[in-house]
Amino acid sequence: MSQIDTIVAEVLSRLKSDGAYGRRFPAEMSARHAHLSREDLKTLFGLEQLECVREISQPGQFLSGCRVRLIGPKGILDNVAVLGPVRDKTQVEISATDARTLGISAPVRLSGQLTDAAEIVLQAGGTVITRKAAIIAERHVHMTPADAAEFGVANGDCVSVRVLGSRPLILEQVPVRVGEQAALALHMDTDEANAAGAGKDCLCEIVGRCAPKECFGKDVCAPQSDKHAPAAEAGFVFPGKLITEHDIKTLRGKNITAFCIRKGQIITPLARDTAKALGIAMTYGGE
Repeated sequence: MSQIDTIVAEVLSRLKSDGAYGRRFPAEMSARHAHLSREDLKTLFGLEQLECVREISQPGQFLSGCRVRLIGPKGILDNVAVLGPVRDKTQVEISATDARTLGISAPVRLSGQLTDAAEIVLQAGGTVITRKAAIIAERHVHMTPADAAEFGVANGDCVSVRVLGSRPLILEQVPVRVGEQAALALHMDTDEANAAGAGKDCLCEIVGRCAPKECFGKDVCAPQSDKHAPAAEAGFVFPGKLITEHDIKTLRGKNITAFCIRKGQIITPLARDTAKALGIAMTYGGE
């Protein structure tokens, strides 16, 4: 069996064993919008609170009647919706295409991650404010704790999601956001929705779990370092290039509790998950 056949077989095995995979749920497009702090809401609109015009899919969130203009070094975006309720900090969520239109370099971040947000000018009527608030909203899946238990994931995990639009595609490295009041849904920006041909009532499905985001695009990925852990010792080394779930399970019978992944070797996602479940440590290095 070829390496590709082996990986495909493991993926199919995972899908069959994980009953929640294949369950379809809404794939929603999140258009550009702004969240305002109470202070900025008062500065721009003279209001203390936002009034709900229409509830949106996530419980407790709503579309208000307020609109702002976004101004960047190279362009302007008008009539940008303000969503409620008010936030601790003002946040502007745009797509990569919007960022190019505005002429700003906005980072891809989850909502609330504003440490390195891009500077943007917001205008309402004759009032203008400048804030470091612009991010390209990172796609993500909202789940309740019950949903997360069904899918076998936890808050912060990453999954692969197939978007079933007119041009279906799979989105990798989609973070899971778990909350008691969440409604199960994929949120993606307009660029991603258009790429998938995702219109109203589009559905999606989770097709697998992903390695941590910092590992994306690499053959192997070391776990996050633990400053209290002893330096890694060379452990059992597998022959060949591909390490599969079957390979990991053979270690248990040999009472091997650690193995070393050599440079150039590939460990499949299911093999990595199996090692973690069995308490078998992975170290990296060697030729």
